[in-house]
Amino acid sequence: MSAHTTFRFSSGYHRVIGAAGASAVGDGMRFAALPLLSAALLHDAFQVSAVTAATTVPWLLFGLPAGAYADRFERGRLMVIADLLRALTLIVTVVLLACGWLTFWPLLTAAFLLGVGEVLFDCASFALLPSIVPKEKLEAANGRLFAVQTVGRDLLGHVFGGVLFVMGRAIPLLFDALSFLMSAALLTGVRGPQPERSTARPRLLTDIREGLVHVLRDPLLRALTVSAGVINAVYLGQIAVFVILVRDVLELPDAAYGALLAAGAAGGVVGSMAASRMTGAIGRVPALIGNLALMGVGGLAVAATDSVYVVTVGYCAAGFGLMVWNVVAVSLRQELIPDRLLGRATGVYRLFAWGTMPLGALIFGWLSTSGGPQTAFAVGGAVTLVMCLPIAFTLLKDSRITDDRKTPEGAHDE
Repeated sequence: MSAHTTFRFSSGYHRVIGAAGASAVGDGMRFAALPLLSAALLHDAFQVSAVTAATTVPWLLFGLPAGAYADRFERGRLMVIADLLRALTLIVTVVLLACGWLTFWPLLTAAFLLGVGEVLFDCASFALLPSIVPKEKLEAANGRLFAVQTVGRDLLGHVFGGVLFVMGRAIPLLFDALSFLMSAALLTGVRGPQPERSTARPRLLTDIREGLVHVLRDPLLRALTVSAGVINAVYLGQIAVFVILVRDVLELPDAAYGALLAAGAAGGVVGSMAASRMTGAIGRVPALIGNLALMGVGGLAVAATDSVYVVTVGYCAAGFGLMVWNVVAVSLRQELIPDRLLGRATGVYRLFAWGTMPLGALIFGWLSTSGGPQTAFAVGGAVTLVMCLPIAFTLLKDSRITDDRKTPEGAHDE
């Protein structure tokens, strides 16, 4: 008998991968083009940051209800609805742009609606994955999924977004709308477990409270949630002013903005694929803390210079650290939370993790206006490094974190 064993992911997982890749390319083009479009139309750093922040405001308003509905309804169908909502929003935005009506408030509204779709999609997708992938393969599955998303969004999408924006402001938005339609078509064949039906009348507030209590009463889940909030506030805050750093400090053309974003994505791709092997080699706690520190160091490197090369290396290192942290932390949460609570727990997690992002974007926009974009990167790097110690203390105390995830010799995935 061969010592080599092969694990094959299900067709449902491959459909999720395909949908993620399709929408990620379009999202990356929009992610690169929307700040450029805002900067071109609005000419104000605070308003540009506000448009970026508006995509994450829905997590504050709808994160908890969306999580509850992800546990009440079939999760694959909810993801399709979210894709169709985002496609429609982008098509309307293109029409407004063509008519010359895309000013600050319409831009802000479009960004907000795109965020609403993202809330619904993410709560359902993070809860769906553990039902189609064995627990022991979650890190490998999440790593592949994040790698596909990063390649599509941050490498291909960001580069094409910057280039296509120069050719026509509406082109990246149209491609993103098409990508959501392709994602919806693929996801129509994905079905997760049917939610349990209770004879009692379901109460939304009761469901929300159960998920909220489960996360906040667990020290480990609470620590992962708080740390994600800080990390994401710093990340989006820095992203919100990065276009200004590229334009005013590095003095590069618009197309270079997408290329520099791709440098961070390159580090993220390597990190997503290396995360599972890293945890098997050094353990999950060292992987989490080491890469948290790497994010802080990368931010400080970007702040310390106006050299394109140093900024590229620092941004790449931060992208690597961020992706390893995400893969390990998400997989750990999926292992610890019961399936019936995964949607609600994801809503709670995202409420704190992504609900802080608008605040981060606004604060970093103010820092950039007051002291320049390098000040924003310096503050973000310092905050991330300071956070390492309390998070390490919490992780080391929890006996549920085991580092027995080494892959048996000769085993591999397909």
